[in-house]
Amino acid sequence: MFKSLLTAAGLIAAATAFTPPANPPSSQSFPAPDLAAIKAVDPSTFMTYKTGNLEREDIISNATIAKRWICSTSAQFTWGDADNTLGIRITNGDPNGWRGFYVYHNSCDRVPYKYIWIEAGKTAFVSLPALFEGRIIRGEDYLLNGQPQTLATWFEFSFDKDNIAWGDVSLIRGTDGAVLMWSEDGSGSWKGWDWWILDGAPSNAYRQKSNGIWVIRETENGDGSINTSARDYLINKVGTERVYVDDYHGNPVISSRNGRFGTHWGPGRP
Repeated sequence: MFKSLLTAAGLIAAATAFTPPANPPSSQSFPAPDLAAIKAVDPSTFMTYKTGNLEREDIISNATIAKRWICSTSAQFTWGDADNTLGIRITNGDPNGWRGFYVYHNSCDRVPYKYIWIEAGKTAFVSLPALFEGRIIRGEDYLLNGQPQTLATWFEFSFDKDNIAWGDVSLIRGTDGAVLMWSEDGSGSWKGWDWWILDGAPSNAYRQKSNGIWVIRETENGDGSINTSARDYLINKVGTERVYVDDYHGNPVISSRNGRFGTHWGPGRP
């Protein structure tokens, strides 16, 4: 019953303002990542961290954090940037078409810093400035309406003073699909997952995005309390070492010494 409701809601809310270009951008012509080879690396062979030097957005004290930047008032659009600096490779692993990916500074939830739309199966590079701290989420252009839109799977990352990238996949603020991430420094480190888990959760583990689509709800509330139904479902489906299911389990953070991560975004509910 509930699965049928999710499907209907998703179909109703699927419209987006995005119009695909007549000619695919050349900036999205990178080779596809070899996911089997990435996941074949034994996690015991690389370093993982509870936090490391990652700067994360604090769900409780977010409103009072002293920002090291000015929040964007308008988002930069890119088809993909030059692959010669700090940044993130993003692969759209959703075969259902073009997908949007939105980059936010920590503690700046209303307007993305930058965003990109990527064709199904394609990979693009998004460059970022030194010391950037933030996240990427999947979505559509309703994320440009000036309202906080946090209900999603978060790929969290930051760059430290030595340009080392730190990152994780977090389900604390919601889960709208899989994200697999890996370092691009040759260490072989990786985290995240790449299988479908959005169907079959308890009914009270779901919440609607502002566009009407049902996804797995946040596992932690603003007061730090735990939504155990969602949290326990995600522990069962993904575990505690691949992702943050809450702030109290696992060591899901990895680093990349060359300041670059690769990410693969599977089918989801943007």
